[in-house]
Amino acid sequence: MKSILLLAMFAWPAMAEAGQAIHAISLSPQRDYGIVMGETLASEIRVSVASGIGTQGQGHYTVFAQVVGWNEAEPMIRQARWLHAFSDRIIVKLPASVAGLQVLQQLKTELPDLRLAVTAIASLAQAYLAAKAGADIAAVFNGPLDLAEDAAHDMIAPIRQIYTNYGFQTKILACGRYPRLFGEIAVAGADICTMRMEFMRLLYEHSFTDARMNGFLKSWQGAFGDKTWPGLP
Repeated sequence: MKSILLLAMFAWPAMAEAGQAIHAISLSPQRDYGIVMGETLASEIRVSVASGIGTQGQGHYTVFAQVVGWNEAEPMIRQARWLHAFSDRIIVKLPASVAGLQVLQQLKTELPDLRLAVTAIASLAQAYLAAKAGADIAAVFNGPLDLAEDAAHDMIAPIRQIYTNYGFQTKILACGRYPRLFGEIAVAGADICTMRMEFMRLLYEHSFTDARMNGFLKSWQGAFGDKTWPGLP
């Protein structure tokens, strides 16, 4: 593991044509943050991804796109094939269901280079099954579970241990809801973290940092005014 990858979530209204949505996402201004290097697409949520997969723009860039469906395999297979043909930068998200894992195994045999994520994982058992089936990424919904059940769900560290125990290479994607949780899931060993953009901005901020920097600038300006260093304007 080199470092945790950061994803920022946004509300995203559904678009009539999937191709239009994918093209529109590539124009996302979140790349200005530097660490945002890709995106993921669902019917109502768009996610910007810091990822080491694919190439576009600055560094490496990828798009996550979710199939529409849950219990019927054939429609999901058709969508996954279409998305893969559309761009090899797309990682296709499949649901954590019997049909979803069946589709995963079939597609891995049919299209070995197609990268697949299993999404909406809400238990250690589902995380194990996703990795056993060969998922490239297990998207663990620990953050939404925290909100839905009003209780902390420490799932990332146990999943990391399971994957270590059995030698699974599946990456762990975790959901963050605030800066402290981001730190906690990084410690637990998540490979990727998703969070809303307003929370991602907070990762850069801390009241103590603000106070120290304001104090430093006040002291400097009291002694030197608006000057910086000799020879500079």
